[in-house]
Amino acid sequence: MAVGMQVNPVGLRLSPMADEEHTARIDDVRLDQLRRWHGTDEMNLPPASSLQNLSRDTVAALVELQQARQTIAALRAAMGRAFWATDFRDLHAILLAALGPPPDERRS
Repeated sequence: MAVGMQVNPVGLRLSPMADEEHTARIDDVRLDQLRRWHGTDEMNLPPASSLQNLSRDTVAALVELQQARQTIAALRAAMGRAFWATDFRDLHAILLAALGPPPDERRS
């Protein structure tokens, strides 16, 4: 799957606008801070300033997790159908539905 491409549960590529309508992406540093704030090890807390927007970022991370799980489930289902496809037309249709059309070569 191409980097940055998202697939929703029914196999359609999500538009960049749909992605922006949800919450902002949470980077690895912020994920680490969220884990430490919500963990039980009080000896390893991040700086107090990272408490800002803790609830919002936690919800955003959970939304990302839910979307990733839906994407994985849709792709696994497509891979299962593709495995048993006996005709290349069926295989191509399954992959096209799961991954969307090929990326525009002009963007490269």
